[in-house]
Amino acid sequence: MTYQELISELQDISPPVEPAWWLIAPGYLIFSAITALLLALLWILLLRRRSRRKLNAAEFALDRIRLVHAENPDSQRLARDLARWLKQVSLLAFPHSQLEAVSGAGWLSFLDRTLGDTSFTRGDGKVFADAVYRRQAHVNAESLLLLCERWLRAVKPQLLRGGHG
Repeated sequence: MTYQELISELQDISPPVEPAWWLIAPGYLIFSAITALLLALLWILLLRRRSRRKLNAAEFALDRIRLVHAENPDSQRLARDLARWLKQVSLLAFPHSQLEAVSGAGWLSFLDRTLGDTSFTRGDGKVFADAVYRRQAHVNAESLLLLCERWLRAVKPQLLRGGHG
């Protein structure tokens, strides 16, 4: 082949093909979508587990208060322990802004609203207004424990929703 023949076989330079409007391969897109879904599912499961842990801790603490009272029936200590337990569970279940300056009658009204009746302002729960500060508190222990169990069942949805603690 001669030089002229070789030159005649050369072709013009063709411009590169235009890139596709979407540069990411479909496999990467599918992988990314599956990864995002798995991460979202993991996040939801972790939040659910955390809120379930809050409920379990509240139930365990109430059972412990009941056991301590059964071993050593002290009405003053029971009232103080249940009052502390009510505050702690409230902080787990409700926004802190709802609880910042609530005390006395306001505290009992808050407990009534969350329970759905007037067992704290007009019933056995009214001892939480001042019994914890008295030297001698005469309370119906079983009635107070049952009231706290009912209250826990009433606020269970707020604890499972994630709470604000």
